[in-house]
Amino acid sequence: MQLFWIGRTWPAAAAATLLGLGLAAPGVAGAAAFRFDYTGFMGIDEALNKASAAPAPFTALTPFTIRAYFDTASPNLAPAFGGPFDGFRAYAPTSAVITIGGQSFRIESATANPLAGVTVAIFDNASFTPGRYGIGMIADVANDGAGFVGDFGGAAPGYTAGALRSTVLTDFFGVGHGSGVCLSGSPPACPHAVTPWVLRDATNAAWNLTFGNYTRDAPPVEAASLTAVPEPASAALLGLGLLGLAGMRRRR
Repeated sequence: MQLFWIGRTWPAAAAATLLGLGLAAPGVAGAAAFRFDYTGFMGIDEALNKASAAPAPFTALTPFTIRAYFDTASPNLAPAFGGPFDGFRAYAPTSAVITIGGQSFRIESATANPLAGVTVAIFDNASFTPGRYGIGMIADVANDGAGFVGDFGGAAPGYTAGALRSTVLTDFFGVGHGSGVCLSGSPPACPHAVTPWVLRDATNAAWNLTFGNYTRDAPPVEAASLTAVPEPASAALLGLGLLGLAGMRRRR
């Protein structure tokens, strides 16, 4: 995918080096769990259909919402080459759900499906486009695969990729969608692979969500936020503490 606000895909040589050397090490210092929420739109050159059926394009601009959970203690799957890449992180979600067309689906994670599974992709305002934040979901992130990235002029409060915090992205500029990796040449004119996201409905049946290749300015406005959530162990300890307080009150 050609990221709208970056204006180019990762250099091919850098992606090859990444695959040869392995992914960046987990960032365990200050690790935290987060919920990612995004509200956006799919266009008429994109499609949602059962994996066994032909692509069924959307007939109008169609809203979607995504809620995903990830932990910064997990490996950072973004290319680690210094410079602007220092402001970029990508984490495989532990769970991700998209609601579109009145139906909800689980999205396969990069953990389960390295090529078609998604990551939560986060850019701070000191990465590829200084002063602008980016956030979205990308598959095959080492090669800039299928997905989307929203382009935002602000975040309240601001954050850095290496020290995420609860924040609301503000001042939406636009969004870039991509169907898959660049097959040859250089963006934006390069031919792209078409690699749909793999979705699962309530019966676990497989669906394909196929992205187009385009950029769109606002309006309509899209929205994104990150929310810190308790780690499971912390939540359990909190629960035990509350039970203890309740027991003390009863004994009084």
